[in-house]
Amino acid sequence: MMPGAGMIKGLRILIVEDEFLLALSLEDDLVLAGCVTIGPFARLAEATEATRRESFDLAILDVNLGGEPIYPLAEELLARGKPFLLLTGYGAESLPPHLRSLPRLPKPYDVAGLLKEIGRALPKAG
Repeated sequence: MMPGAGMIKGLRILIVEDEFLLALSLEDDLVLAGCVTIGPFARLAEATEATRRESFDLAILDVNLGGEPIYPLAEELLARGKPFLLLTGYGAESLPPHLRSLPRLPKPYDVAGLLKEIGRALPKAG
């Protein structure tokens, strides 16, 4: 297990990412951290369906799925109170204003940043 992974061990994390190699890398890093991964899902429709069907603790959402913005799914998860973090190659200013303060992971990401943002996205215990 990697350093700092204790807090996320056992979490079920749903991955929404259309770049195959990045999705594989995320999956590997999360499994090494002790997580169970669901996905990856590369299209908005299948990702939305998966978030409604699967049981998960957190979702990692690529902001742009083949030119299709993830915002409808982000809005739905916010409304449902499901934690997620946004994965993007762009800065916060490229996001709609009400999504800019959400946990965000830059592309390319590093594992320490991944673990930190997952920690930020999860509801605080207590």
